[in-house]
Amino acid sequence: MRSPAPSDAKTTLLIFGAGGHGRVLCDAALLGRSWTNIVVSDRKLPLHQDELLPGIALLTAEKASELNPMIHIAIGNNGARQKEAGFWGHERLTSVVHPAAVVSAFASLTPGCFVAANSVVGPMAVVGMCVIVNHGAVIDHDVEVGAFSHVAPNATLGGHVKTGQRVLIGSGAVVLPSVMIGDDVIVGAGSVVHENLLSSGTYAGIPARKIQ
Repeated sequence: MRSPAPSDAKTTLLIFGAGGHGRVLCDAALLGRSWTNIVVSDRKLPLHQDELLPGIALLTAEKASELNPMIHIAIGNNGARQKEAGFWGHERLTSVVHPAAVVSAFASLTPGCFVAANSVVGPMAVVGMCVIVNHGAVIDHDVEVGAFSHVAPNATLGGHVKTGQRVLIGSGAVVLPSVMIGDDVIVGAGSVVHENLLSSGTYAGIPARKIQ
Protein backbone atom coordinates (compact mmCIF):
# COMPACT_ATOMS: atom_id res chain seq x y z
CA MET A 1 0.00 0.00 0.00
CA ARG A 2 1.04 3.63 -0.40
CA SER A 3 2.86 5.35 2.42
CA PRO A 4 0.15 7.70 3.70
CA ALA A 5 0.81 11.34 4.43
CA PRO A 6 -0.32 12.48 7.85
CA SER A 7 -3.72 14.12 7.95
CA ASP A 8 -5.46 14.20 11.33
CA ALA A 9 -2.56 14.43 13.77
CA LYS A 10 -0.70 17.68 14.25
CA THR A 11 2.62 16.71 12.74
CA THR A 12 5.92 18.44 12.12
CA LEU A 13 7.88 17.62 8.98
CA LEU A 14 11.63 18.12 9.04
CA ILE A 15 13.07 18.54 5.56
CA PHE A 16 16.75 17.70 5.95
CA GLY A 17 18.64 19.29 3.10
CA ALA A 18 18.72 23.03 2.37
CA GLY A 19 19.90 22.89 -1.25
CA GLY A 20 17.94 23.07 -4.47
CA HIS A 21 16.29 19.68 -3.99
CA GLY A 22 15.23 20.73 -0.50
CA ARG A 23 13.53 23.78 -2.00
CA VAL A 24 11.60 21.63 -4.50
CA LEU A 25 10.63 19.19 -1.75
CA CYS A 26 9.49 21.99 0.55
CA ASP A 27 7.32 23.48 -2.19
CA ALA A 28 5.63 20.10 -2.76
CA ALA A 29 5.06 19.59 0.98
CA LEU A 30 3.47 23.02 1.31
CA LEU A 31 1.15 22.35 -1.64
CA GLY A 32 0.14 19.02 -0.14
CA ARG A 33 -1.12 20.75 3.04
CA SER A 34 -0.55 17.58 5.06
CA TRP A 35 1.71 19.04 7.73
CA THR A 36 0.94 21.30 10.65
CA ASN A 37 4.49 22.59 10.70
CA ILE A 38 7.41 22.39 8.27
CA VAL A 39 11.00 23.07 9.27
CA VAL A 40 14.26 22.72 7.36
CA SER A 41 17.77 21.87 8.47
CA ASP A 42 21.13 20.89 7.04
CA ARG A 43 24.56 19.83 8.31
CA LYS A 44 25.95 23.01 6.80
CA LEU A 45 23.36 25.75 6.98
CA PRO A 46 23.74 28.15 4.04
CA LEU A 47 25.42 31.37 5.14
CA HIS A 48 23.61 33.46 2.54
CA GLN A 49 20.00 32.68 3.53
CA ASP A 50 17.86 32.25 6.62
CA GLU A 51 14.83 30.80 4.83
CA LEU A 52 14.57 27.98 2.31
CA LEU A 53 11.34 29.46 0.95
CA PRO A 54 9.48 32.50 2.26
CA GLY A 55 8.24 31.72 5.77
CA ILE A 56 10.21 28.45 6.07
CA ALA A 57 13.07 29.09 8.46
CA LEU A 58 16.32 27.12 8.60
CA LEU A 59 17.06 25.51 11.97
CA THR A 60 20.10 23.75 13.34
CA ALA A 61 19.78 19.96 13.39
CA GLU A 62 19.67 20.08 17.20
CA LYS A 63 16.79 22.56 17.28
CA ALA A 64 14.86 20.69 14.61
CA SER A 65 15.28 17.36 16.40
CA GLU A 66 13.73 18.80 19.56
CA LEU A 67 10.42 19.08 17.70
CA ASN A 68 10.23 15.26 17.39
CA PRO A 69 9.42 15.52 13.68
CA MET A 70 8.82 13.09 10.91
CA ILE A 71 11.74 13.39 8.50
CA HIS A 72 12.32 13.58 4.79
CA ILE A 73 15.91 13.52 3.51
CA ALA A 74 16.00 16.11 0.71
CA ILE A 75 19.48 15.46 -0.65
CA GLY A 76 20.01 14.71 -4.33
CA ASN A 77 23.15 12.60 -3.96
CA ASN A 78 22.09 8.97 -3.53
CA GLY A 79 24.91 7.92 -1.19
CA ALA A 80 24.55 10.99 1.01
CA ARG A 81 20.80 10.43 1.22
CA GLN A 82 21.38 6.86 2.38
CA LYS A 83 23.88 8.00 5.00
CA GLU A 84 21.52 10.59 6.47
CA ALA A 85 18.59 8.14 6.48
CA GLY A 86 20.70 5.83 8.61
CA PHE A 87 21.63 8.66 10.98
CA TRP A 88 18.08 9.88 11.55
CA GLY A 89 16.52 6.41 11.68
CA HIS A 90 14.37 4.71 9.10
CA GLU A 91 11.37 4.57 11.43
CA ARG A 92 11.07 8.39 11.30
CA LEU A 93 11.14 8.70 7.53
CA THR A 94 8.07 9.84 5.63
CA SER A 95 7.23 10.24 1.95
CA VAL A 96 6.15 13.43 0.19
CA VAL A 97 3.96 13.23 -2.92
CA HIS A 98 3.27 16.36 -4.95
CA PRO A 99 -0.50 16.82 -5.45
CA ALA A 100 0.08 16.97 -9.22
CA ALA A 101 1.68 13.50 -9.27
CA VAL A 102 -0.30 10.37 -10.17
CA VAL A 103 0.34 7.38 -7.92
CA SER A 104 -1.73 4.24 -8.40
CA ALA A 105 -3.66 3.03 -5.38
CA PHE A 106 -2.02 -0.33 -6.12
CA ALA A 107 1.54 1.01 -6.03
CA SER A 108 3.76 0.85 -2.95
CA LEU A 109 5.93 3.72 -1.74
CA THR A 110 8.47 2.82 0.92
CA PRO A 111 8.93 5.59 3.54
CA GLY A 112 11.17 8.47 2.55
CA CYS A 113 10.18 8.67 -1.14
CA PHE A 114 9.59 11.88 -3.05
CA VAL A 115 7.24 11.83 -6.02
CA ALA A 116 7.41 15.13 -7.89
CA ALA A 117 4.86 17.02 -9.98
CA ASN A 118 3.62 15.43 -13.23
CA SER A 119 5.27 12.08 -12.49
CA VAL A 120 3.43 8.76 -12.67
CA VAL A 121 3.80 5.62 -10.57
CA GLY A 122 1.83 2.74 -12.07
CA PRO A 123 -0.05 -0.18 -10.52
CA MET A 124 1.95 -2.82 -8.66
CA ALA A 125 5.09 -0.69 -8.83
CA VAL A 126 7.30 -0.80 -5.72
CA VAL A 127 9.38 2.28 -5.02
CA GLY A 128 12.15 1.71 -2.46
CA MET A 129 13.20 3.74 0.55
CA CYS A 130 14.21 7.36 -0.10
CA VAL A 131 13.80 7.12 -3.88
CA ILE A 132 13.37 10.35 -5.85
CA VAL A 133 10.85 10.15 -8.69
CA ASN A 134 11.50 13.52 -10.26
CA HIS A 135 9.35 15.83 -12.40
CA GLY A 136 7.59 14.09 -15.26
CA ALA A 137 9.21 10.69 -14.64
CA VAL A 138 7.22 7.54 -15.39
CA ILE A 139 7.45 4.38 -13.27
CA ASP A 140 5.34 1.92 -15.22
CA HIS A 141 3.40 -1.07 -13.93
CA ASP A 142 5.20 -3.82 -11.96
CA VAL A 143 8.46 -1.86 -11.74
CA GLU A 144 10.75 -2.21 -8.71
CA VAL A 145 13.03 0.72 -7.94
CA GLY A 146 15.76 -0.01 -5.40
CA ALA A 147 16.34 2.09 -2.29
CA PHE A 148 18.14 5.45 -2.49
CA SER A 149 17.80 5.65 -6.27
CA HIS A 150 16.88 8.68 -8.38
CA VAL A 151 14.72 8.65 -11.50
CA ALA A 152 15.48 12.06 -13.00
CA PRO A 153 13.03 14.38 -14.80
CA ASN A 154 11.18 12.88 -17.78
CA ALA A 155 12.89 9.49 -17.48
CA THR A 156 10.81 6.37 -18.13
CA LEU A 157 11.07 2.89 -16.65
CA GLY A 158 9.01 0.45 -18.72
CA GLY A 159 6.90 -2.31 -17.23
CA HIS A 160 8.63 -4.97 -15.10
CA VAL A 161 11.94 -3.08 -14.95
CA LYS A 162 13.91 -3.80 -11.78
CA THR A 163 16.73 -1.64 -10.44
CA GLY A 164 19.21 -2.09 -7.62
CA GLN A 165 20.10 0.45 -4.97
CA ARG A 166 21.62 3.92 -5.50
CA VAL A 167 20.80 3.87 -9.22
CA LEU A 168 20.58 7.13 -11.17
CA ILE A 169 18.43 7.15 -14.30
CA GLY A 170 19.31 10.41 -16.07
CA SER A 171 16.91 13.01 -17.43
CA GLY A 172 14.92 11.77 -20.41
CA ALA A 173 16.46 8.28 -20.34
CA VAL A 174 14.30 5.29 -21.26
CA VAL A 175 14.68 1.81 -19.80
CA LEU A 176 12.76 -0.70 -21.92
CA PRO A 177 10.43 -3.23 -20.31
CA SER A 178 11.78 -6.15 -18.26
CA VAL A 179 15.36 -4.82 -18.12
CA MET A 180 17.35 -5.32 -14.89
CA ILE A 181 19.77 -2.70 -13.60
CA GLY A 182 22.32 -3.42 -10.86
CA ASP A 183 23.39 -1.41 -7.83
CA ASP A 184 25.22 1.91 -8.33
CA VAL A 185 24.53 2.14 -12.05
CA ILE A 186 24.30 5.60 -13.66
CA VAL A 187 22.34 5.88 -16.90
CA GLY A 188 23.18 9.05 -18.81
CA ALA A 189 20.59 11.62 -19.84
CA GLY A 190 18.69 10.72 -23.01
CA SER A 191 20.02 7.16 -23.13
CA VAL A 192 18.00 4.11 -24.12
CA VAL A 193 18.61 0.91 -22.17
CA HIS A 194 17.49 -2.23 -23.97
CA GLU A 195 19.46 -4.92 -22.12
CA ASN A 196 20.45 -5.71 -18.54
CA LEU A 197 23.10 -3.49 -16.93
CA LEU A 198 24.23 -5.53 -13.96
CA SER A 199 27.70 -4.18 -13.12
CA SER A 200 28.15 -0.76 -11.50
CA GLY A 201 29.34 2.11 -13.67
CA THR A 202 28.15 4.82 -16.04
CA TYR A 203 26.27 3.92 -19.22
CA ALA A 204 25.19 6.27 -21.99
CA GLY A 205 24.01 6.36 -25.57
CA ILE A 206 21.42 4.74 -27.81
CA PRO A 207 21.66 1.94 -27.01
CA ALA A 208 23.36 2.54 -23.67
CA ARG A 209 26.96 1.30 -23.43
CA LYS A 210 29.38 1.43 -20.52
CA ILE A 211 31.58 4.53 -20.73
CA GLN A 212 33.12 4.54 -17.24
